[in-house]
Amino acid sequence: GHVRVYHGKRRLPKTHVARIRIAMPATTDYWVNDAAGDPLFVVTAEANAGMVKMLPIVLDEVRSLVGERRITIVFDRGGFSPKLFAKLIDAGFDVLTYRKGRWPRIQQRFFKRHQGVVDGRSVDYMLADRDVVIGACKLKLRQVVRLTGDGHQTPILTSRKDLSTLEVAFRMFERWRQENFFKYLREEYALDALVDHAGVPDDPARDVPNPV
Repeated sequence: GHVRVYHGKRRLPKTHVARIRIAMPATTDYWVNDAAGDPLFVVTAEANAGMVKMLPIVLDEVRSLVGERRITIVFDRGGFSPKLFAKLIDAGFDVLTYRKGRWPRIQQRFFKRHQGVVDGRSVDYMLADRDVVIGACKLKLRQVVRLTGDGHQTPILTSRKDLSTLEVAFRMFERWRQENFFKYLREEYALDALVDHAGVPDDPARDVPNPV
């Protein structure tokens, strides 16, 4: 998701703009990029709907473009929802994302060094690979945790059983190709300056966050 700051005269809800650490009137665009980081299409969220709500809508468009073959969706913690994961898997998608919230840390003795070349790049990770059960729906997923030199652990969840431990980590960390795409468009094509004069009335029946 890319938060696009709004400078017009209409009243828009404020959204946290992470890159400048402030809440401003904005809308959220959800971009879908391929494994190389190249763009496929973009969807503007209704009233800044979160990724959990938008993913099914976005993936309907993905399905219409690619047909019935199985697809792996790589996304960050903004889309974390075990219930959503189960729905996506039942709909013929695989998921690959970071684990959100509290989780039991892995003892260092369970980590092993994984080295190799993926997509022409040499990679070297300390990884632990195991199955876990998450959420009230008791969804069983594969968890790959990366251990860094300072002891930090980064957990990755996926429904993919066929990928090597090394490739699971590589595919998740390579999501930064999309961030590089955003950076390039901001600097070279003024992505944040794109304007849209169309207006759509708000839905008075939509759910909104409770300030309490």
